Amino acid sequence: MNADRLDVVARTFTASMTSIRGRRVHRLIMRRMAGYDHVLPAATADGAPALLALSADGRAALCRSDGRGPSADLVTCGPTPGVTVTSAHDLTKDSLPVLNWTVRHPGLLHVAGPLTIVPGETEQEGIEAALRPG
Repeated sequence: MNADRLDVVARTFTASMTSIRGRRVHRLIMRRMAGYDHVLPAATADGAPALLALSADGRAALCRSDGRGPSADLVTCGPTPGVTVTSAHDLTKDSLPVLNWTVRHPGLLHVAGPLTIVPGETEQEGIEAALRPG
């Protein structure tokens, strides 16, 4: 997706958030949804605003945040069917570090359920790259 168009979509999504939290969620969207072909405003089943990112290769991502609370979650999935990774980003810190990842994999759900990974600072970059779908 064109960076200028993504910026407009992200600014519209974060317009109702406080300035600091809105800037942080905006930055998260710009970082994590830039590699998708389309980013669209959406609403979840409970009516909460969200952004849906779609890619021609079958990847998808969803950001649902109102800018309140300790974190903003970004869920990614595909192209492997059934695998989702949810990253919880710390909205209280400007660098948006990952608080944890929740991995749902169909081959592991019946054995362990969703798996939660809490990274140490030195592990964060490597783990994030390994969990990135596609």
